[in-house]
Amino acid sequence: MLQEKIGEDLSFNVLGFDFSFNKIFVLKSLGESDTFADDLYYNTIVPSCENVGLVKELIELYDKFDWDKAIEKICQDKLSHPLIHFEMHGDDKKGLKLRLGDYIPWAKVIDDLRRINVRSGFNLVITMATCYSTFLAYHIAMVKKPAPYLISITANKKVLPDVTYAMYSIFFKELIRTSDLHGALKKVEKEYPCIPTQFALITVPFLFEDAWKGIAKLYKKKEDVIRHFYHTLPEVQDRELLREEFESYKEGFVYNCTPENLNRYYQRCRDEFFMYDCFPENRKRFSPIDTIC
Repeated sequence: MLQEKIGEDLSFNVLGFDFSFNKIFVLKSLGESDTFADDLYYNTIVPSCENVGLVKELIELYDKFDWDKAIEKICQDKLSHPLIHFEMHGDDKKGLKLRLGDYIPWAKVIDDLRRINVRSGFNLVITMATCYSTFLAYHIAMVKKPAPYLISITANKKVLPDVTYAMYSIFFKELIRTSDLHGALKKVEKEYPCIPTQFALITVPFLFEDAWKGIAKLYKKKEDVIRHFYHTLPEVQDRELLREEFESYKEGFVYNCTPENLNRYYQRCRDEFFMYDCFPENRKRFSPIDTIC
């Protein structure tokens, strides 16, 4: 079901809420022969940022230890509204592939991005020049955890380096100049009409609300609830781990799935997901629905 919704979300629509960024991080983990990432950073991002006084930083990653250091560095950065661009290979099942062969599983990527998003007050934007990176959305938990990011632009399938370069060189030049994400995507669409079909724009608040409405409408059985909450695919190997995790906060919801209980549980998960306790302004900012059934 999520895959169908992602397919519908490929058109670049107006986002419906405010966001901002005050620093661009580029996380790169590619071989020496992959030169498009350097061209994008030094020939597009750097001069565009210098023109408007925007801070930027390139971080080279080689292994999983470099990944952890980069996440910690971003978490500790004084500028609290980052945009993170990923230049690395991806595998639909294994996650992000780093230069020396380490994989960062999609679930860990989500957990690490969540730390940054919590610190940024639900303002993290990610863009990915990474094959199969839309699979990241399948690992977003909709239960009892804060959102991992606000907006993502990801690749639906395997994409060639020249395609991602064409996409993001236009995108970043326009985005940095105007701070208009929608306008930047429309510029890409105008210059290369075929490119948007290979990428997905996903707004996580929409994904959350849509997932919960789908739960209320279609699912009653315990196994279906687990599957839908975690967006697990048949290939996911840690299904038993997800099942055990769900047991810790089922709170009788599955066994007594009345509209009242479902709405109550949805509201608790919504408060956690949108981080209302830490950032009360998010209540007005995202205007979620009060009930789902």
